[in-house]
Amino acid sequence: MATLNVPPVPPSPRDDAIALYTAFKGFGCDTGVVINILAHRDATQRAYIQHEFRTMYSTDLLKRLSSELSGKLETAVLLWMHDPAGRDALILRQCLTAENLEATTEVLCSRTSSQLQYLRQVYHTKFGVYLEHEIERYASGDHKKVIDESKTDPLLLFGLRLKEETSLFLDTKMATLNVPPVPPSPRDDAIALYTAFKGFGCDTGVVINILAHRDATQRAYIQHEFRTMYSTDLLKRLSSELSGKLETAVLLWMHDPAGRDALILRQCLTAENLEATTEVLCSRTSSQLQYLRQVYHTKFGVYLEHEIERYASGDHKKMLLAYLTIPRSEGPEVNREIAEMDAKVLYKAGEKRLGTDEKTFVQIFSERSAAHLTAVDHYYNSMYGHSLKKAVKKETSGNFALSLLTILQFSANPAKYFAKMLRKAMKGLGTDDTRLIRVIVTRAEIDLQHIKAEYLKKYKKTLNDAVHSETSGHYRAFLLLLLGPNQ
Repeated sequence: MATLNVPPVPPSPRDDAIALYTAFKGFGCDTGVVINILAHRDATQRAYIQHEFRTMYSTDLLKRLSSELSGKLETAVLLWMHDPAGRDALILRQCLTAENLEATTEVLCSRTSSQLQYLRQVYHTKFGVYLEHEIERYASGDHKKVIDESKTDPLLLFGLRLKEETSLFLDTKMATLNVPPVPPSPRDDAIALYTAFKGFGCDTGVVINILAHRDATQRAYIQHEFRTMYSTDLLKRLSSELSGKLETAVLLWMHDPAGRDALILRQCLTAENLEATTEVLCSRTSSQLQYLRQVYHTKFGVYLEHEIERYASGDHKKMLLAYLTIPRSEGPEVNREIAEMDAKVLYKAGEKRLGTDEKTFVQIFSERSAAHLTAVDHYYNSMYGHSLKKAVKKETSGNFALSLLTILQFSANPAKYFAKMLRKAMKGLGTDDTRLIRVIVTRAEIDLQHIKAEYLKKYKKTLNDAVHSETSGHYRAFLLLLLGPNQ
């Protein structure tokens, strides 16, 4: 229910950066141009404009805006330019240092649990201090006590009720994860896990039964409690107690979604597994990719773009880099005229000519939304008698073709795409457990219910039955818990 009005086909971040620079030039700033651009761009687009401005003019756009604007307009525009979590961190920093506890309370108590979890990380990254320590310093009495108690209560973080929520990476409406209506506290879960680790051998059944029934926020709290109570990292302890495919699956499950994607990409890139790299990058939304880039750099100290430059090549590299860095609309709106025009442009760039104009394919596939590409496919089929997918297979090859097909199939029907990936993991002799784990773990809190339905529809077998026949032991039990009841 946002009020932000973004053009269906906005100018590129480069064009916006040039327009802003032009508005700054000369005597006085053309303020109308500046606010007309920035007030019609979403968070992802604003981030890319800042990146382009810095690249082109070796100047920080925020500093330039600060020098060109003034007063309340400057305050409003500069705040608007931050990503949501960075903005909240800045607001809290300003409120706390000014001892404005009313505004501090307003911000903290009007954010969801997962937003606050991420906000704590961002605050520490930006300012080098923990938000909890700042609250300890500036708040007092029962007001502070609510916050102190929230550190060990899963139903209370900074005084918030735990809400049913959606976040950047998670959409629980079609998740298969089965969380108890009133789960034990993170402290109780930490104690139960520690008890399961004690003695000779690990009580693996207890471990997976706890972790497979906790959502991302709850798993993060459990890790925090375990470290606080036993001065031990829970992931390291799990790694020492579990082994094989179960260890791989559980450790991947324990990460937050963006951190998990970053880890998967790091492993895939260093192993030069470009097929898996393509699967992950080309099946994430524009805003997810923006956040993923930040997390990747924070975790590994290198830019994801630089890693792709290093390991990918040719048109495949160009496609991945463009898809990773160019902002796209994520809404359902489609300009039918532009979609029809794009279909014609792609035909001229491919089937109509000798050779293929790969640059045009990269441009359209990286700049258009999922809904728009689906409409392009419809027009392509109507005008030329076969699908855009068939044209891509005919005109391109290798990993470049794989990237285009992944984007196209994911745009049309994400659940159908992942059902196909799961079938691929289990078809034939042997099982691709890495792919099987990756898809189930990353989609369990998003759309695995849809994927199960698509799998049954296409392959006439339930996904639970397929996984059961391809796995064994506690590894099987864990995956089946994530899958939920058999259909």
